[in-house]
Amino acid sequence: MRSRQLIPAVTLVLAVFFLSACNENLVYEENIKIEDASWERKQAAQFSFMINENQRAYDIYLNFRHSPKYPFSNLYLFIRTLKPGNQIAQDTVQMLLADQKGKWLGKGIGDLYDYQFKFKERVILPDTGKYTIEIEQAMRQASLPYVTDIGVRVEKVENEQ
Repeated sequence: MRSRQLIPAVTLVLAVFFLSACNENLVYEENIKIEDASWERKQAAQFSFMINENQRAYDIYLNFRHSPKYPFSNLYLFIRTLKPGNQIAQDTVQMLLADQKGKWLGKGIGDLYDYQFKFKERVILPDTGKYTIEIEQAMRQASLPYVTDIGVRVEKVENEQ
């Protein structure tokens, strides 16, 4: 009887160990739920994180989740990065969400699709301190329906060569 109770506990401990081992390069990840699954153009999502190692390469990802009812095959975003010392970098990004036949490219979980796009690859963040990334939807439609979450993930690059 006790061995049956022990198996789920051991499985849980091993799962936590492996998940934490896989994320040792993770610096930051946060996802914000979009209220009522309708992303307003003026509703910027803001993400702040600390960088403690300067002159190191990082990969920065954008996370996006939507319903299959999302009416577009892409997503345009305005992205502002505020760096220590009040420096600002601005980017416009297009995410492709579906192929030419309309098939979603993201990973489907129930009635939602998840995407993780590499926004910046091997970017050098020269200063330590607080970085803030602000993301606004830049579609022609002021209110973007069926969008459920937007997020940012920052990872240290494993092999800096």
